[in-house]
Amino acid sequence: MSVQKNSVEETINLIKLRGFANTVEASLYLSLSIHYVRRLGREKEIPSYKPNGKCMYFKVEDLDNYLLSNKRVSKEKIMENATKYLFYKR
Repeated sequence: MSVQKNSVEETINLIKLRGFANTVEASLYLSLSIHYVRRLGREKEIPSYKPNGKCMYFKVEDLDNYLLSNKRVSKEKIMENATKYLFYKR
């Protein structure tokens, strides 16, 4: 397995260059366990591909979208939205 021979930074650069990652590489990229990445793929939380029905692969953009999901809004933004709602409510 090439992941063990390369450093984490080299592996992440390789993933970005290729545009896809296998389960082990995706776990390094997301800093999650291999089992949890498999579960996310199986439960379709992250779109995955199984070309021969065996190995699971993930697109880098799908991994990035997973990392950026569930955005937390700052208190200032919440107050701004509340103020706009109260003043422009009809």
